[in-house]
Amino acid sequence: MTGKLVHRNATGAAGADPVQMIRDSSSPGDAVFGIRDGLGVEHVTYHSIALNPGPLNAPFVRSTYPAEWVARYLLHDYLTIDPVVRQGFETARPFFWHQLSLDRRQRELMQDAVAHGLGEAGYSIPIFKGSRRALLSLNTKRALPDWVGYVEKNAALLVRVAGAMDEKAALSLSGDTEPGPGLAPRQRECLLWTARGKDAKAIAVILDLSEFTVRSYLRSARQRLKSSTLSEAVAKAIGAQLIAP
Repeated sequence: MTGKLVHRNATGAAGADPVQMIRDSSSPGDAVFGIRDGLGVEHVTYHSIALNPGPLNAPFVRSTYPAEWVARYLLHDYLTIDPVVRQGFETARPFFWHQLSLDRRQRELMQDAVAHGLGEAGYSIPIFKGSRRALLSLNTKRALPDWVGYVEKNAALLVRVAGAMDEKAALSLSGDTEPGPGLAPRQRECLLWTARGKDAKAIAVILDLSEFTVRSYLRSARQRLKSSTLSEAVAKAIGAQLIAP
């Protein structure tokens, strides 16, 4: 092992080094997409919380999950029962999702996630540093034996990936602010339909606007909410009660 995590796809071609992708990314939001592409997984989520919660210590989350699932997750208050998050903030050891003991509601949550396009398998790496705890989670549609073998082969380097992501997030946390008051009506409408799973073309038909105009509203809403992705913008808008899908 060379110390550099290189994902190889089914054809054997080398992919990008996710550690370097994190370092070169412009923001934590871009970094999770770099990790996803570098590792060749379906989704990546970074979740950080303060040990002493307060008004200035809101959870910090960046994810590649689709906006529709982010909205559903928040609206169903899945965070309170999410077995991955619970385990991640109770243990210091990385873990496979298939090893978790699930109650009925948690099984339903995981089934709902799969029904909305997420993979059945996953691996999470807890991070304990300073006054915050963090969790980097990888989600995949790979067959379980292949996934377990991949993680076991690269376990030490995946910890490096998690550490690099945590460092990237730490650099931005002090300047990360909650969204300001309000969005324009059209911005809210476009984000609302995005949260309901509609793309720009479908939203244009629903609102009787051009697709270019819809994309402009979505882009300005994302910028207004200081978000690097639409999923992040939807999550912030719901959290600030700017939209309620």
